[in-house]
Amino acid sequence: MSSKNNGGKTEYYDIPKDSESIQDLIEYKNMHWNIANIFKSCYRLGNQEHSSQERDLNKIIYFAQRHLNLIKM
Repeated sequence: MSSKNNGGKTEYYDIPKDSESIQDLIEYKNMHWNIANIFKSCYRLGNQEHSSQERDLNKIIYFAQRHLNLIKM
């Protein structure tokens, strides 16, 4: 019998022990290019001088729309 999560820690968010970088997580999850770009943009959102929050949010929207179009085919 499986138990429902009560909002606390869940195993599907555990990070592999040998992961050292965001690239390790992308490879571990075998992310599609679009999803990987969303993931990276979310991770750095507001933390990089070369990329404003607005730019990162636009990238998230752009790659999300591309991926949505891809899965609708």
